Amino acid sequence: MRIRRMFSKTVSPVVADFGASSVKLLQLTDEETPSIVAAAQLEIPDEARGNVDRRFAFLAEELPAALRKGGFEGKRAMCSPASSHFIVQQTRIDDSSPLSADDQVSAEVAGRMNCLPQAVVARSFPTPGSERDRVVLAIARDDVMRHVDLFKRCRFDLVGVHPDQIPMLHSFHHLHRRSEDRSVSTMYVDAGWGAVKVAVARGTDLVFARIIQIGGRQFDEISAAAWGCTNSAARLRRIQEESAQTAPKPIRTAASTGDGESGSVMLRVGMAKADTDSQHDHAEIEADSIVAEDRRSGEEPGSLAGVSTACPQPDFIEVHETIADELSMCARYAQASLGSPIDRIVMLGGESHSRRFAGHLARRMGIKTSVGDPIRRLFAGNTEGVGPLDPSREHPEWVVACGLCAMGVEA
Repeated sequence: MRIRRMFSKTVSPVVADFGASSVKLLQLTDEETPSIVAAAQLEIPDEARGNVDRRFAFLAEELPAALRKGGFEGKRAMCSPASSHFIVQQTRIDDSSPLSADDQVSAEVAGRMNCLPQAVVARSFPTPGSERDRVVLAIARDDVMRHVDLFKRCRFDLVGVHPDQIPMLHSFHHLHRRSEDRSVSTMYVDAGWGAVKVAVARGTDLVFARIIQIGGRQFDEISAAAWGCTNSAARLRRIQEESAQTAPKPIRTAASTGDGESGSVMLRVGMAKADTDSQHDHAEIEADSIVAEDRRSGEEPGSLAGVSTACPQPDFIEVHETIADELSMCARYAQASLGSPIDRIVMLGGESHSRRFAGHLARRMGIKTSVGDPIRRLFAGNTEGVGPLDPSREHPEWVVACGLCAMGVEA
């Protein structure tokens, strides 16, 4: 126990997960068993989502008020910029080069970004068992400074900037405390509105990372074309129709985690093993079972009265197949680095609320799959929830914010 905890209650830095469709703000107590101090979510309007300058202009206007009204404490902040700002790649270091490993990585990324190495902020992580093979996560220094300036407008000091994949892993560090857990290989799939972020880890060590530029926006576009409406209206109706079907089967916990906290994190396990016909059939049932509550807003789905059941339904199979193909390639590359198969997949992000989507990926990948909710264990001291966080629902889309808080507490 740290000495300062004996004398005062402290808090983690305020963290901001800048997604393509929203900004999630979270703060935890800095204690052995953390709890939620404050939480808020700022939706980004459609017209600003695809334009960086419009998005920053919107955030400069709305973020200070969101932080002020949210009840956040202190003046320190950490953030994860939108994935569109990052370059993620695998590389190999040349041992005979006079440059250090960090300089080689910066030079390689700078060449790809067509800028000087000094204009790049890059981090590399050696894969387990190989110092030469590295996972590279890089961002332009100008983009980092834009976020620094944004928080200065809010009168906060930005003390950390991290790509999504790093806090994603930190959210599940508590599941790898035993020695045998460190050999478990996990693929984390954060399916958001703008992109699918992938991180493969052995225990807590990053092995592979990638950003797939496909996400919920493609589902919105397909739905809008099928229903003859705007993307915004299609998104609302799509969420309603996903959640207005029959209730899901009873949730089962992950036996692979083996400790008392496992059930709070691995919420739906074994949607499909995909190696036997019976498991294929079971996955079909699970995939078609949609919850009767809108888990993204916490509200009962609005009436669909007047909507003809004969209306053409959007066909997402092509997008599902494309994402599954990309994930299969990620898995093959990671397995080559690991020298062993991936043990499990953890689905995260807002699009993982769709059981049809998550179930399709589980069947295609043929790997034990669950939907993760790392924030659930933080409700122990608050059964009523905080801000947009409702203890009765899953919150896989808050995984990056949760991981950033864990990093802030550990720092």
